[in-house]
Amino acid sequence: MTMGGGSFLDRMAAAGERKLVRDQDRNRRRAAIERAARVPALIGAAALALVAWWLSGWEIWPWLFGGVGGLAAVLLVARHVPPLWRVTAPLVVVGLWLLTYVDPWWWVLLAGIALTGTTVVALVMLRLRVRRWRTAGALALGVVMIAAGSVMLVVDAARQQRQTQQELDQAHNEALARTLPHTPASMVNFLVEHIARFKPDDRLACSVFAPDAQRQFADAWHVLDCPAAIRAMADEVTARGDYVNNLSLPGQATTSNPDGTLSVDACHLDFGGLTDDTPHANPGPQIGALTLRQQQGQGHLIIGYRRCATR
Repeated sequence: MTMGGGSFLDRMAAAGERKLVRDQDRNRRRAAIERAARVPALIGAAALALVAWWLSGWEIWPWLFGGVGGLAAVLLVARHVPPLWRVTAPLVVVGLWLLTYVDPWWWVLLAGIALTGTTVVALVMLRLRVRRWRTAGALALGVVMIAAGSVMLVVDAARQQRQTQQELDQAHNEALARTLPHTPASMVNFLVEHIARFKPDDRLACSVFAPDAQRQFADAWHVLDCPAAIRAMADEVTARGDYVNNLSLPGQATTSNPDGTLSVDACHLDFGGLTDDTPHANPGPQIGALTLRQQQGQGHLIIGYRRCATR
């Protein structure tokens, strides 16, 4: 019994010694990993903070409150922590705080980069010989996160670019609408003015035509584009002063359409003048049949054009 009892106690003691050795080995390995991770963690935290700072538009408050405040808190509360970790912790706080200012897909991308970098460090520097499948899975997850974050950031950038372009187009349309003639009569007067005083570099005359109407205008006058059509009409002006100053648009020339547009018959313009009883020959060409649509509740744009029938 004594021998049997002694043998049992010996086995228990041996098992305890083996457990103690294993625990010591495990602690030494953890300590080695912790020491090896200090510098890479500091570099990673600093990189995260700087990249997040750039992405946030150089926000300064996280550095003042998270960085300086966090460092002071660590120095006061965690004096036993190694110096490198004391600096790393505030940098992580600053980086995470700055990330709240940026697109969440940047979080995914940066997390994927951090996970991939950490896994590579574990594979190369620490020479891990256990949990290889877990390490490989972490590496694959990091790569997937990098790919997903990159793709979604490209998609978001394209969406934001479209939105910005739409806002610019809207602002342009509103600005253009304010400059367009507000009545059919002022539209006809505008065209007559620019035809009579044609200049080769005048682009304003064609700004009152929508793209389709510009094409119709050019085709009607058998020329290449809208400015050439303005020139063709200008060539028919025989008396510039009478053409501009004696013009009047008949009151029945404008009709409203069911779709909200206006049809303007500018093929029967009167150049006699309101106070001049002297008959005048036509000092210039008739404008044509115009279809107008009001823009943004402001001026009108020519959306359709038809040349006057020749007599």
